[in-house]
Amino acid sequence: MPNPRWTHDRKLTKEQFGIVGVDEAGRGCLAGPVVAGAVIIPGAFFSQAKNRKLTVEINDSKQFDEPKREILFQKVMELAEEGELYGATGEASVEEIEQHNIVGATCLAMQRAMDKASEESSGLWQPEEKSSLELFEDQEGDKKKWAVLVDGRPMKKLPYEHEGLVRGDTQSLAIAMASILAKVTRDRLMRDLHQEFPEFGFASNKGYGAPVHLQALREQGPTIHHRPGFLRNLLPDGNLASKSRKQSQLSFL
Repeated sequence: MPNPRWTHDRKLTKEQFGIVGVDEAGRGCLAGPVVAGAVIIPGAFFSQAKNRKLTVEINDSKQFDEPKREILFQKVMELAEEGELYGATGEASVEEIEQHNIVGATCLAMQRAMDKASEESSGLWQPEEKSSLELFEDQEGDKKKWAVLVDGRPMKKLPYEHEGLVRGDTQSLAIAMASILAKVTRDRLMRDLHQEFPEFGFASNKGYGAPVHLQALREQGPTIHHRPGFLRNLLPDGNLASKSRKQSQLSFL
């Protein structure tokens, strides 16, 4: 039985050149960057039975444990190496999250992932800047284009033309692939941080507010990889400020 996400995107390509899927990982974490993935799937991808078989298990990254995500990540990368599709990731730093808030930083990460994916495709798909000239957009009529789908609702701060698809990582193959690229890439970053700060348990909680992570925050104070705005919301009394570790250069006031 075909993957329903394959079926969803294949149907779209009957009226479009192809599909671009975008998703993020780490938006709700207390520490680490937010990472976005972008995957470009040309319409011709869906004409090959081997691609359908190779992607039969692809789904929202949250549906799998870490070892399985790594396997699926490798499958997506192999398809990219074969030129069947194009994928990339982009990230926004803790500093950018603090400067632009998490929504703005997520859009920065998405924009960077989309730009990199476009470069990987040698311009086969190029992002289109949003236009406020709706009348001109309407005049394009049924002109064939690319379907650019972002998981969730449309992102007002994302400067490129796109559509939102709620629960898109469970409906669209391209978005599901993007979710896997974003999640695995970010998980690897957090595992690296665990080597430097093992007491926070980043290898297992990936920066989310697990008990071991919260306990380490109370006892050790934040690191330079923690998001000040998120901790202010978590502990508005500012108790962490007095225990801030020497390596933390961020203000929680």
